[in-house]
Amino acid sequence: MVLAFILSFEILASPFVTRSKSKSFRRVVGDTLFRFVTATFPDVELQYFLGTSVGIYSEWARNKKLSVTIDELQGGGKLLWIGPKKTEKVLLFCHGGAYIAPLQNFMLPFWRFIQLELEKRGLEVGIAIMSYSVIPVAHFPTPLWQASQAIKHLMYVDNVKPSNLQLFGDSAGGNLVSQILSSMLHPPFSPPIIPPGTRLRGAYMMSPWISMTGVGSPKSKEVLPSFTENDHCDVLSTKSLLRWGSDVLSGLQHPSSDVPYVDPIRAPSDWYKGLQEVVDRVFVSTGEYECLRDANRMFFERKIRPCHGNAEFFELKGGVHNDPFFDFYVADGPLGARQKLTPIILDWVERGFENSRIR
Repeated sequence: MVLAFILSFEILASPFVTRSKSKSFRRVVGDTLFRFVTATFPDVELQYFLGTSVGIYSEWARNKKLSVTIDELQGGGKLLWIGPKKTEKVLLFCHGGAYIAPLQNFMLPFWRFIQLELEKRGLEVGIAIMSYSVIPVAHFPTPLWQASQAIKHLMYVDNVKPSNLQLFGDSAGGNLVSQILSSMLHPPFSPPIIPPGTRLRGAYMMSPWISMTGVGSPKSKEVLPSFTENDHCDVLSTKSLLRWGSDVLSGLQHPSSDVPYVDPIRAPSDWYKGLQEVVDRVFVSTGEYECLRDANRMFFERKIRPCHGNAEFFELKGGVHNDPFFDFYVADGPLGARQKLTPIILDWVERGFENSRIR
């Protein structure tokens, strides 16, 4: 009954409110439904409702008549391959979900779309999804350990050259990509899992969850303005983000040394010094109407840009958290002229792999 009222209100109000007037009817419904579910269900119920990454991937692949290819990794992680396993050029995707949720089925058609569009441009790209353990089964550094093992597996078992490997992560997956880059600069495991001297082709973080507390610096206690301004515009509420952030931080065994990896907005200013030596190119994107907007801006401007000469940032006008994925939540492809980020992602991925041909 509550959901029906909320949906009716949002649909009727959509032509008149800034957060919705540029969206299609389907996006208004989809965004409202997603926000309601994530804000209403307790974490345990949400996990039960959503299922498992392997289950979601396997069902989707069978429905699309694609092969189900799963690589078991040391440490309990898994690689889930979209379509035929191809290892000459690989994109490794770390999914979001606040470290409590599995891979979601609307992420899969997005990546299949990217894969097929790259094929039209003459690029055969293997896309592997990183399935990692989540809270409460595992806390930091387990997902980082598993993702590092995935990179090691791709390099030494599948013989993927680092120059042909690009990382992609959304939300908590973007946090995990930042953890991977941090671990290459400040190895937390002895011996390092990713060999010293490795230089990856690219790293893209979409709406990265890089502020667990909502603040913008180690000394600040004030929540950044976008957490208040966009609380009723985004597909995730401020309350949800801060609750999940508290869950992540409460699981740290060594907070003083772990925080720079897990909550990089509070990392030292020179934490990413040397970033250009471990990854060729970096891309960060955010949405104008997402709660994490200000944190994403600050993360790029203060942490990434000063340490990398080939770093890009894009803010989607009218965009919300992980905006491109939500087109595929309600449709089979990008929706409307407002969706400018998906083509940018496609071009960015293509440029990386095209340039690797001539290296």
